[in-house]
Amino acid sequence: MTSIKLQNIVFQYDADANFRTYTQLMHKGDDLAYDPEAKCHILKKYDRVNFTSYFNCLQIRRWKEQTYAKRFTLRLELQGKAFVELETVYRNSKSINYGVLSQQVVSSEGCSFVDIEIPETDNLLVGFSITALEDTFLYGGCYMTEVEQSEIRDIYISLASTTFRKEAYIIKNLRTLREKVLCPGSDLEGHLFVNVVDNGRTLCREELESENIRIHPNMNVGGAGGFTRGMIESLNLPKKPTHVLLMDDDVLLMGESLFRTYYLLRILKPEYQEYFVSGAMFDYDQRQIQYEDIGYVHPEDGSYGPLKDRMDMTLVQNLLNNELMSKREKPESYAGWWYCCIPTPVIERNGLPLPVFVRGDDVEFSIRNNAKFLTLNGISIWHVGFAGKFNAAMELYQVHRNSLVIQAASGICKNVDFIKRMEDLFRKEITRFSYNNAEQILDAIEDFLKGPEFLQNLNGEASIREHGAKNDKMVPIEEFPAAYNLKNGDPYSYTRLNLIQKGWYVITINGHLLPNFLLRRWHEVIAYDWFFVPGKNFMRRNLVAMNPNDNTACMRTINRKRCFSLLRRHSKLMRKYKAEHAAVEKAYRDAFAHMTSVEFWKEYLKL
Repeated sequence: MTSIKLQNIVFQYDADANFRTYTQLMHKGDDLAYDPEAKCHILKKYDRVNFTSYFNCLQIRRWKEQTYAKRFTLRLELQGKAFVELETVYRNSKSINYGVLSQQVVSSEGCSFVDIEIPETDNLLVGFSITALEDTFLYGGCYMTEVEQSEIRDIYISLASTTFRKEAYIIKNLRTLREKVLCPGSDLEGHLFVNVVDNGRTLCREELESENIRIHPNMNVGGAGGFTRGMIESLNLPKKPTHVLLMDDDVLLMGESLFRTYYLLRILKPEYQEYFVSGAMFDYDQRQIQYEDIGYVHPEDGSYGPLKDRMDMTLVQNLLNNELMSKREKPESYAGWWYCCIPTPVIERNGLPLPVFVRGDDVEFSIRNNAKFLTLNGISIWHVGFAGKFNAAMELYQVHRNSLVIQAASGICKNVDFIKRMEDLFRKEITRFSYNNAEQILDAIEDFLKGPEFLQNLNGEASIREHGAKNDKMVPIEEFPAAYNLKNGDPYSYTRLNLIQKGWYVITINGHLLPNFLLRRWHEVIAYDWFFVPGKNFMRRNLVAMNPNDNTACMRTINRKRCFSLLRRHSKLMRKYKAEHAAVEKAYRDAFAHMTSVEFWKEYLKL
């Protein structure tokens, strides 16, 4: 039997400085001091710290089910004398219960390793606490297991990150990789190569490249093109990778995510070896909130969303909820490419992504490959851009155009009526005077009907600029007259309509069929994003669409000429869709194999 590592214990000062105020993701209890010279954390006499946390609990049942791990050990590197208690966490009702697995006094006059065997348990999680019996110095720790040498795979990961003029983020992540992951003596030394696809062509290769890091200047072909270039470069490495890890550029990364990915992959049982490892996405602005690790396409309306609830992962009950929700299964599930580790044979066997520029490429690739997923605490990133994230050009044009494309080309999401969703959204946008948003939806349908030739020759950068110009022009709320009182406005409040008002709202297209004198003059404050409340829109001449995250807003005024023009265009376009969509969908299906081939992508990327 061979002893190997499963995960490192993460202490406060092991983590990036941006996590110093989120210590409860690592440990709870008394404060740990840090000695930067000795590089150790110090626990004062009689202080107690609990490590049953997001980063430091052991998801023992997952390791047993998915890997060859058999016996488990907690290994601590310390100096001093301490009382170590191993515990399980479980729930029989709503309350959280703790079960003591073992209690042990450990001591060491000098810095040395202490191994504590973890007794057998059927519970989901194991954690531990340390109480110092004298001043104790903690240098590190990990969970270990024993496997047969023949059960250990040689894993070689090619990380592919795509960036477009986000130098501060990607350079910081490369620094983390060099200092924490690719350094001499690292467990990942010789097992990780980094490809950065620079769609903005602004990175200095001479400053950033090294033996294990390559920068690839690339055309601006969006996330889909950037990640595809990363796949191609990965498959062309002198040593063929076992996995390609796709990761966004504008993320906060902890090196431990990569280590845990590697530790997991090397001892997977055969039935799990072609699963995707899906990293959890946390909110960069509220760093304890797990937003998504696996998503799915909602069959009722075709929207994308997380499989699990949003959770505050500093709470022990959510560590358990996370385990229980991992058993949820939905058709049309996907792993987002903010952190997604894909087995190389899957790419070779089933082709490269579709050239959709941005949005939907990860959804299509997962569903096309009928992917199954592995997740693990600590395999995660923190993504920028949650506050004020809604972007009409992306959410209304790009997502919906691509949803129609991937459904037609790949044959996925057959039971989802994307057109119905788009028509519903079109009517909503009209009634809240968001005429540009309604136009984006019609643009999406029209461009889809142009067929695969349009997609294959699309200048994605120009398209993004064109549709981005149609977004609301938000300005600081201070630029509105004081009488508007926007500082106290609540765009997410709710106003209900009675049955007669609802009928009137629909029949008059919320006042578009009425003269102005029948409409209320004073504005109402509404949300700038998805949040839709007809009661707030009802019979107004003006609406103020507000984003409270950055205190910006825009004025929307009823415009009957624009409304009726869009309705005429909608009617004409839907007649065209009904007449032509079957032939267009067949053209996408016929072009699918070509559009996902290496030959197409090399020509598309001008390699």
